[in-house]
Amino acid sequence: MSQARTIHIPPASAVSFQIAKGQIVKVTDIMGQQVADFIAFNRDDLHERLSTSRTRSENGTIRITKGHRLFSNRNNVLFAVSEDTCGVHDLLYPPCSRWVYEHRYKITPHDGCLENLTCALSQYGLATDDLPDPFNIFENSQVSPDWQMSIKDPVSKAGDFVELRADMNCLVAVSACAVDVGHTNAGRCKPLEVTIR
Repeated sequence: MSQARTIHIPPASAVSFQIAKGQIVKVTDIMGQQVADFIAFNRDDLHERLSTSRTRSENGTIRITKGHRLFSNRNNVLFAVSEDTCGVHDLLYPPCSRWVYEHRYKITPHDGCLENLTCALSQYGLATDDLPDPFNIFENSQVSPDWQMSIKDPVSKAGDFVELRADMNCLVAVSACAVDVGHTNAGRCKPLEVTIR
C-alpha cells in the first residue's frame, strides 16, 4: 500500500492532485470555520465531472454526510463519504469569484475559489468554463421556511475532517475558500490540510 501524503493548502489558494480508485482523501479544517471547495473529474475522461445537482437528487438531500455519495454528470459515483466529524456542508452555492466580490459584496475584486481552482487545474488543460460547482465542505448554508438561502458561520471546529473514498480514478482540486468578508469563513481565511492514502 502506498504511503500517505499530506498537502498543506495556504489560505485563499487551491491545489490539484490525482487519486486512484479505492484511495481516501481526507480534508481537515486545521483551525476551524474554514470552507473547502472540493471538485472532481474522472481522471480518464475529464468531460465526466462532479454534479452537485445529481448528488442532491440521488442522495435525496441537500446536506450530505457519512454514507452519502458524490455523483458525476453521468450518474456514476465519484466518491463515497466514509467519515465526517462535522456533518454540515453545502451543495447549493457555486465557488466565490472576482465577480462575487465586486457585485455581491461590493468590495475590490480579488481572486476567489473559481480563479484559484482554475489555476490549480490549468496544468491538465482545464479552463474556468470546465469547472463544475463544488461540494463546499464545512460551508454552513441554510434554507429558511420561506425558501430563502443564506450562509452562516461554519460550525466546524479545529481538527474536524471529512474522508471521501474514491470510486474511480479521479482528478481532484480543493481550495481553501477565499471569502474574507461575511459569514462563509467566519470573516477570516485560514489554511486547510489534505491527506491522501
